[in-house]
Amino acid sequence: MWLIQSFSTITGIAALLGLLPFLAGLFFTIFPGLLPIDAVIYERAMLGYGAAILSFLGGVRWGIRLGSGAGSELTYVAGILGSILGFVTVLMPVEIGLTMLIIGFGIYGAWDIWAGFQGTLPRNYAHMRSVMTALVCAVLAIIIVIRLLSA
Repeated sequence: MWLIQSFSTITGIAALLGLLPFLAGLFFTIFPGLLPIDAVIYERAMLGYGAAILSFLGGVRWGIRLGSGAGSELTYVAGILGSILGFVTVLMPVEIGLTMLIIGFGIYGAWDIWAGFQGTLPRNYAHMRSVMTALVCAVLAIIIVIRLLSA
């Protein structure tokens, strides 16, 4: 897989494995009868997982700022916004929460891609983030569309 080859094998595999809870959400949206638990529990878990990932991405930004000095003091503020957005996301109805996750992942993805072009992040990391952002946002958007069409 070109994603894995473009970064390191372990990092690429880990990134793709991080997509699994969202892919499971897509699967269970298409085949709700196969869901072994109550749908509301899985929906909340999926939003919570997305919130955790947004917090992680903000933490990455803090780590970059602390480690290399890249960015400004505003990096700390922007880094914490993912956690705040994630918290609010969990409180929202599923379609709104998924939309908020798409926005959050899109913002962090664009930031990381831009930083890769500027040289403040490794280009291979920016490439991986561009692929993962596109995949995650596409999966979440498909879930929203299916849910709205089946409502």
